[in-house]
Amino acid sequence: MRNSKWFSAALASALLVTGGAGSILATSTSASAAAVKTEAVKEGSTTWTVNGTSVTLSTINSGGYKLYSLSQVAGELGAKLILNSNGFELYDSKGLHTVQINTGAKSYQVDGAAQQFTVAPVSHNGKVYVELTKLVLALGGELQADDQSILSFARPEGLFDTLNWNANGNVIANKSDSDTAQLIKFSEYPGDYEVFSSNESALDFVVSADQKWGAFSDETGQLKLINLASGAISSLGTDTSVKTDLVWSEDGKTIYFLQGDKQEKIAQVSLETGAVKTVLEDKVENKSELRVSADGKNAVYIVNVTGVAKNDADSTEDSLSVDYSKAGEQLYKLDLATKDAKPVALTTELDNKLYPEILANGNVVYLSADPDGNAANTLKSIGTDGKISNITLDVEALWAAGTTSGLIVSGTAADGSTTIYSINANGDKTQLFHTSEDVSEVSATHDGSKLAIVSDGKVLLIQGGKTVQLTK
Repeated sequence: MRNSKWFSAALASALLVTGGAGSILATSTSASAAAVKTEAVKEGSTTWTVNGTSVTLSTINSGGYKLYSLSQVAGELGAKLILNSNGFELYDSKGLHTVQINTGAKSYQVDGAAQQFTVAPVSHNGKVYVELTKLVLALGGELQADDQSILSFARPEGLFDTLNWNANGNVIANKSDSDTAQLIKFSEYPGDYEVFSSNESALDFVVSADQKWGAFSDETGQLKLINLASGAISSLGTDTSVKTDLVWSEDGKTIYFLQGDKQEKIAQVSLETGAVKTVLEDKVENKSELRVSADGKNAVYIVNVTGVAKNDADSTEDSLSVDYSKAGEQLYKLDLATKDAKPVALTTELDNKLYPEILANGNVVYLSADPDGNAANTLKSIGTDGKISNITLDVEALWAAGTTSGLIVSGTAADGSTTIYSINANGDKTQLFHTSEDVSEVSATHDGSKLAIVSDGKVLLIQGGKTVQLTK
């Protein structure tokens, strides 16, 4: 669909041309384009951007209307055009739409349904000219008159979330307002997308470091792998215990996860054998946000400390009370390289802690939020010496994720605008994106070179300072 194909065949002839995307087939020697009066016709051209490429399209002005060359537009959209005794038939390259047109007739059909042109197609100097907008829309395309751009296939509309990337640079997103589960895979070209998976359990998969695989746990607790190129799903092992917070090792050989109904264990599964092994069983419940360092030597996670129940010696109901003075979320670190190592608390403050990450230099970064909402969020760093310091930003951080190059942070300014930064190991910040619109979700590739965001309900791809809108 992205290759320009020009066609200037004489449509009234009865020659047979090899069929294919953008080709013209004359299937009957009796077929001919209806002649019309052309005294008032004026030839010209107009430049449009078609699938990102500037194209000059042949036009005529007839009776006050600008019409476009049918064969040329069909070719640029990658559509097959056939001339027969019944007129013209067009088929889009995905085989989704069929359009039937006759010169001199305002009525035409799209997928069997009757439609009306404002002005009938005109035959002039061996070519047929039609209304551009209605032809593009009939073939399932998209047209923006303000910037004179055309897409062979219209971008999808709706609500999207849970953004991920695969190794081919495709954004994979969940269409959250769909009646059935739909993971949509987008390319970097607007309008080029497909339904990637309809598996309900796969909507929140976790991506491997090489971005070739996703992992998720289905409703039975069974671990599943999804090929991020093909969408094929396979089982990993046979264990069906409850598994949450899946995280891949950097080498892709192991998946770590929290295990148990109360997230009381840390375990791992081998990609080679499917065998599950317990890493930590300290009976501490309510673990979450598991992370593993790139070298595989350390794990970090959050423990949600709840209130402590107290009562008198007789354990009467009236004496029961709950002490919430130490309730809150605390970060813990576990040495994975040392046998029988005990978790070490990294924090003691009772703030909410979000998006923990282990950076390449060993520092642990997290987002600190006031549980009562009385103070702005703060991005904090815990050094290898255990000291906690703030990472200074000119926005209030709302989201953060680690990459091989450092940290990606999204935050809002006082005026409500959103800025996304890349922060390297030295603390140097580079602005990647800025918008006055609301940003509800951000996802970065493993190396941080590309971003996908949901802004004002639309999925955007950001790379090298350029932004491409993938949905309407």
